[in-house]
Amino acid sequence: MEERILRWVSGRIASKVASSVTFTKGFDPGMFSGRVERMALNLRIPFCRMRCAFCAFPGEVFTESYKRVFVDGLKDELRFYSDHFERGNGSRPVVERVYLSGGTPTLLYKEFGEIKGFVNEHFPFHGDIALEAYPSDLIDEVLRSMVDNGVEQISVGVQTFNDGLLSRMGRKGGREEVVKTLRRVMDYGFSYVNIDLMFALSNQTKEMMIEDLETATRMGVHGVSTYPLMILPYTGLGKGCSTGAKTGKWMVQDRKDEEREQELYSAIVDYMEGASYKVRAIWSFSLKPEAYEGPYEHECFIGLGPRAWGMINNRFTLNAPSTEDYIATLTEGKLPLHATSEVRDSPTVRLARHLYHGKVHKDILKRLVGEDFKLRGLVGLVRMTGLLAWDGDCLRLTRKGLAYGNLSTKKIAMATLAKMDEILRAG
Repeated sequence: MEERILRWVSGRIASKVASSVTFTKGFDPGMFSGRVERMALNLRIPFCRMRCAFCAFPGEVFTESYKRVFVDGLKDELRFYSDHFERGNGSRPVVERVYLSGGTPTLLYKEFGEIKGFVNEHFPFHGDIALEAYPSDLIDEVLRSMVDNGVEQISVGVQTFNDGLLSRMGRKGGREEVVKTLRRVMDYGFSYVNIDLMFALSNQTKEMMIEDLETATRMGVHGVSTYPLMILPYTGLGKGCSTGAKTGKWMVQDRKDEEREQELYSAIVDYMEGASYKVRAIWSFSLKPEAYEGPYEHECFIGLGPRAWGMINNRFTLNAPSTEDYIATLTEGKLPLHATSEVRDSPTVRLARHLYHGKVHKDILKRLVGEDFKLRGLVGLVRMTGLLAWDGDCLRLTRKGLAYGNLSTKKIAMATLAKMDEILRAG
């Protein structure tokens, strides 16, 4: 009975959040109807060093000529947004964070200074610059360019330190090279070094996962983001996958795979908490959680670049699917928006967003319950099943709650990514 209740709670919240986004094509002027004081920028670099079979964010083949076209287009897009905010907002919002996501942002390391100049030209910028990086790209020349141009935070896509798994994933370099690269990164004095690790990979054991965590924590990285394998049909892995049930949108795990994933996730939580890392988000653990923010976590952020997405005044935005479409739209003097969605808001959805970070403050919870009294019963049910417990002024996800949060977050992420791919492919 408890298992049925737990799955009902997990499924209900996940379903509500996932269904809150429904895309329609075109530009939504409502994005600029409310005042925005502060925001972040997510600059998505569309080019990839290599195409990873598991990646849910497909990129394009890199060429020097296309790079120049993209950089020029990025400047136009920043200007268009600056103009729209000036007209509709009365002033340009302060940018608190710039995050370069991928693709492979380090392919543009020679343009970092130019891109930073674009941002400063079009928006008041007071905050951190962060970027994602492929390990083998992080030679001294690239790292020096980052430091010289104000990049203070870096997230390195390690995925695993295990030689066998790295080889099966087609990654360049083995454990020794990746560890050497991370040590070099740590020596450059970035204010925050995060690494990405994947779990629930084929043939990955709990011992392999713990060894990856031990390697990371021994080097003193500030944050470790762990992501479960997500098999989406449009990825290389999804197209070639023969396991799981295809729904047309994603691959559904069987019960055995789900239990194995939960076992690995619980082992991650136990190890990271024992190593003094705090839960920064469901899949992210940190020595200093207040110092870092992922590319999609700011309350308001503009997605810039092909296939980038943003969140402005409760509107989810999705950019043109390719660099060619992106540049063509900019050339017409328009924002390169392919689709938008007004996010259907509800106290349950907002509660889920807070719990993504592992906790909700009692004052926030009181306000949410005041808006929807039924939420009191839902929270009570979740507490009865041991998913939530009071810790001072905050209601926190327990160890069991985090494990179910992993399941819910994965459902939400896969549903949203499938919707994005569907609307982008619709043309």
